[in-house]
Amino acid sequence: MPGETITFQAGQCGNQVGLQYWNQLATEHGISPDGTILSNPHEELGFESEGNQSHKTDRQDRPDLFFTLSSSNKYTPRSILIDLEPSVINKCTNEMPMFNPRNIHLSEQGNGAANNWQYGYSYGLQYQEELINLIDRECDKCENLSTFQLMHSVAGGTGSGVGSLLLELLNDRYGSKKLINTFSIFPSNDKTSDVVVQPYNTLLTLKRLIDFSDGTFVFDNDALNSIENSLFGISSSISNDTLNNRSNSAFESANKLISFVSASISNPLRFPTYMYSSNESILSTLVPSPDLKFLTASIAPFANLSNFDQKISKYNFTNLNEYDIILELLNDRYKMNKVNEPIKYISMLNYLIGNNLNQSEIRKGTIRAQQRVEFVPWTSSSIHVVNCQKSPFINGDKPQQKNKNLNGIQISNNTSIAHVFSKTVKQFDLLAKREAYVNYYTESNDKEERLRVLDLFNECRESVVNVIDEYKACQSMSYLEDEVLDNDELI
Repeated sequence: MPGETITFQAGQCGNQVGLQYWNQLATEHGISPDGTILSNPHEELGFESEGNQSHKTDRQDRPDLFFTLSSSNKYTPRSILIDLEPSVINKCTNEMPMFNPRNIHLSEQGNGAANNWQYGYSYGLQYQEELINLIDRECDKCENLSTFQLMHSVAGGTGSGVGSLLLELLNDRYGSKKLINTFSIFPSNDKTSDVVVQPYNTLLTLKRLIDFSDGTFVFDNDALNSIENSLFGISSSISNDTLNNRSNSAFESANKLISFVSASISNPLRFPTYMYSSNESILSTLVPSPDLKFLTASIAPFANLSNFDQKISKYNFTNLNEYDIILELLNDRYKMNKVNEPIKYISMLNYLIGNNLNQSEIRKGTIRAQQRVEFVPWTSSSIHVVNCQKSPFINGDKPQQKNKNLNGIQISNNTSIAHVFSKTVKQFDLLAKREAYVNYYTESNDKEERLRVLDLFNECRESVVNVIDEYKACQSMSYLEDEVLDNDELI
């Protein structure tokens, strides 16, 4: 039986993505921005209408896994919003009044984390008791808490620094009992970025993701830009903690792409089916070992662009069926972590979202996809598929419609992670060998303090390089044998 999930939104990026994420979940479950229940168009979720009021009876979906229902029949997200400056959180609460104001933590100074991991982390340490109280209070509302999930940027200040501290706190208090997942947005490779310490922030955050998360969903900024350009013929960039003075509108499409994928991952939990009905079953399919836990996503082009109504697609995808969707998920244009080198897959899980799916087309598509994908030699070359239900609140299938307007996402564990992390390490090395900007992370500028910070940086670098080596080693047939030998040596 699936349990509840508590979400943390840290920093500007985390809260902007989180706003779109909760808007997606609310739309799928027929919940208005203020938390009230909308009338059900198909009466498939167990509603009874009385006048203009809709009363909850026996819902077949499970919004309670992500929302708390009050005695006044209003839903509140199981979410904690954290930022050091108020603008984005104010936008969240204005657009979606359903957020619980008691679950918001803002800095009294309201001046942000200056794009510095050290500032964000130190701030989190200073207010960790307050953060723990927020966590405990939200946990007390759960009957069967299953998972914590963090939405954040790895390269800014608050999302990376406070986010890192949250991972430490959650691991210390709940790590052996609850899953800890993250939706982590990686920075653009644009050399014109005004955040010069971006590689330092990323490596410091990656160290905590490696040590404390059970699964990390990686979203690469450059790949998101490419997907937008492919679908809409435009290019934009996702927001992160470094963009305090820029308009949010330029980043909404990328944020919605992330939120759609993040929400779709939990579809089989929220609309229960006979398979993948818990976060544990999803992660156990995708993560073979704690060392190989960084996951990437791909999104199939789909005709129902209601979530992107400000854009007009260059293509007509209304005729894509199940077979087409499965193959489109392999298209490099729609991968949210794209590299220019051949990759090998460790595991793959395709989500097909729609009603009355054609199982014959799914089987044909899966067989063809297996012929096109190269898996690491020690794992089974199987592509897992989960049949997901489309919410009746989303404009979609109607009896008179010939086309199904299917949606699809793919979550995979593959060797592209080594390339993404290697890029970060190279950028770090360029700064560290000159000890550039190390003073941003020191309390004083004396030599001993600088050496201490450099040792900390090198420790983080070593952890990231170990992950890179692990993803390279897993391409060998002897990978499992090597693992056994390593464990014997430890014993």
